[in-house]
Amino acid sequence: MFEKTRESLKRIYEQETPAERSQRMIPAAVFGALIATAFIWAFFFVNVYTFPNLPLGMDWARMGVMWVGFGLAAALFGAIAAWFTEEYAGIVGGGLIFTVLLAIVFLFSSGPRNNMPAAQAVLMALPLAGVSMVAAWGLRWAAHRYLAIKEEKEPNRRKGLAKYVLTILLVGLIPGILMRMDLSAEQSLRQLDELLQAAPNDSSVWPRLPVKQVPALQEHFGVDYVLYSRQSSLSAGALDVTIRFRDGYTVSCLLPVGSGGNFITQCNEGDEVKAVP
Repeated sequence: MFEKTRESLKRIYEQETPAERSQRMIPAAVFGALIATAFIWAFFFVNVYTFPNLPLGMDWARMGVMWVGFGLAAALFGAIAAWFTEEYAGIVGGGLIFTVLLAIVFLFSSGPRNNMPAAQAVLMALPLAGVSMVAAWGLRWAAHRYLAIKEEKEPNRRKGLAKYVLTILLVGLIPGILMRMDLSAEQSLRQLDELLQAAPNDSSVWPRLPVKQVPALQEHFGVDYVLYSRQSSLSAGALDVTIRFRDGYTVSCLLPVGSGGNFITQCNEGDEVKAVP
């Protein structure tokens, strides 16, 4: 069996030269990175600019990390999918290889707080195998389409490339825009903002704010602040919210979503919500 597998891999490798494969791999990798870039920028900007009445801040550090990570992953995915000569092998092989990589990412990105077992990481990645195969087909098609447009004459080539790049950007932008936070998350953040705004002049709202967990918080009531929110990795149906005051003081809390009221039971100083032992 091992000998047959080795012969099969050798046959696949010898179907094309590296130079021939690179004609597909390079554009597929570039377009994968471009789609990831459009998605990440839309994902981070959509809430900040569509909720102007909320003091939401742009988390540039987190955006940079995700931009680099998603961009490299998408570029690698595109290169893997386009490496195969045959369409079927590229779609299935590329999709399966990337699914394995996703399982590894899930396993190591869970961190010590969640301590995800290997079986759970695999179960999380398996449903994405079909999506990975569709994405592999899409990136292979994108590479073939790009090569076809390059063979066209001017001015058709220039117009074709412009439309093509716009289409690639929309593939990333639309899912990113659809990641806009829903009504329940907006209401929870708005309620937190209203409580913080009222706190300097109305001590009756203090019990609804985490002054017991973080007593120093009340010393900063009345100071301008910015909210940074993201889906919590500690609790389903909750947000990790960081309140960064202009004077430098920072508090992070686990904010329930859709509970009908903000019952903040977990809060600490710093930029990250800490897991309760």
